[in-house]
Amino acid sequence: MVPKRVLLLLLVTTLGLRCARNTERVALDEPITPPGTVEREPYLVTISDTSAVLRWSTYTPEQPGIRFWAEEAEGDTTELVLEEMGRDHTFQMLSLLPATEYTYQIQINDTLWSDAAGFRTFPKPGSKEPFAFLAFGDSGLRSAGQLAAADQLNQEEAALIIHMGDVAYVDGTVQEFTDNHFGVYAPLLKRVPFFPAPGDHDLRTAGGAPYIDAFTPPGGRPSSDSPLYYSFTYGSVRFISLDSKSSEEHAVEHGYLGDPSSEQYQWLLRQLSAARADPNIDWTMVYFHHPPYSASTGFGGHGSDLAIRRTISPLMDGYRVLLVFNGHDHDYQRSRPIRGNALAEDGEGTVYFVSGGGGGRTTFRGTGSDWFTAFSEQLYHYLRVQVDHYTVRIEAVNVDGNVFDEYEVTIPEDQRKTWTREAEPLALPGVGADEAAGTGGEAAAGSTDTGSPPQSPPPGTPPDTL
Repeated sequence: MVPKRVLLLLLVTTLGLRCARNTERVALDEPITPPGTVEREPYLVTISDTSAVLRWSTYTPEQPGIRFWAEEAEGDTTELVLEEMGRDHTFQMLSLLPATEYTYQIQINDTLWSDAAGFRTFPKPGSKEPFAFLAFGDSGLRSAGQLAAADQLNQEEAALIIHMGDVAYVDGTVQEFTDNHFGVYAPLLKRVPFFPAPGDHDLRTAGGAPYIDAFTPPGGRPSSDSPLYYSFTYGSVRFISLDSKSSEEHAVEHGYLGDPSSEQYQWLLRQLSAARADPNIDWTMVYFHHPPYSASTGFGGHGSDLAIRRTISPLMDGYRVLLVFNGHDHDYQRSRPIRGNALAEDGEGTVYFVSGGGGGRTTFRGTGSDWFTAFSEQLYHYLRVQVDHYTVRIEAVNVDGNVFDEYEVTIPEDQRKTWTREAEPLALPGVGADEAAGTGGEAAAGSTDTGSPPQSPPPGTPPDTL
């Protein structure tokens, strides 16, 4: 028998469970259920060191179930079957072992449907074991570029995925999430958890209800009362996902990140302070959609969000956040290390990555160079990030699987858990404290980064709204 701690407790969103343990494990070469039954294949909503949430949906109401086991527990499975039918199915697995491989198979109407798939629980907080994660944004258009990048992504071995927003174009509808996200990354999502930050396109339909329904675990995330910003921990890395949408109506409900009086900003302060004070946390990595530093040019190239820069970048300085990941502009950019809106040495300032080349349109967009630019290129891509204790290596990978840019940073010895006081909001010339739009004014001396709206395209140019 397997130790009691290894047995998995599953909770489901529909009432009525029948549980049978120690059933015979079945490995399938081909699915039994006829194709066309499952609308969204199984995907991991979240994982921690002791739990995991698996979700999937069917076109019509079906009676779902799951068989699963720990790889170290030969000969034992746990099978649970819903007694009430439904279309949307969520399985919450609790009391798991840290850093352990688990395997599962889905069944429909008492018939096994899927091949065996596996996932690995996170290690205990504070673990220094090396790991890799993937990062990208602006993907969900089902374009040729997205499909080519997905072919590479689906072959990657990673502990988790972070996404910098615009998961589903154009309006973030239920069908767009189904077709342009879950239908594209199914081989990856069934084994690797996906942690997104919302983009503006994700929140266009019903206030972002399809996005929230797809990616929020039952009961929400324990780190936040909002479904649009949250944090989680893998080993010694604290990840913080933020909501940077700025429309007035959205800001009233969720709190604008660029407003220091907002609940989200105050929540971020608490998160950064807690991470800095936690002896188990070596790295704090922050990601959100709108980039504080972007040299993107041309029609549809958004460029730097100066309101976000004014409020958020000083916090990155004050709490020694060395890596920030953004999207929004459909290209790849890596900044030089920045501290106090000026260049700094490696390990002494924040490097801002724009990774918006996951699959959204690049037509009529272009990337440029500014005083903060270290590297920029317009192409479909994703990031492979490798964490090894105090050193992080970021590789930018194109659709052919080739690394076209790389960066490595190590936390300096004198900065490892050294407390620095909270920084004051950075004053940018021409950007007042009450400006939420982030446009107008001048940036640092010698910079072309003015925050001005992009120029209109020549007459007759088709509009590019993505």
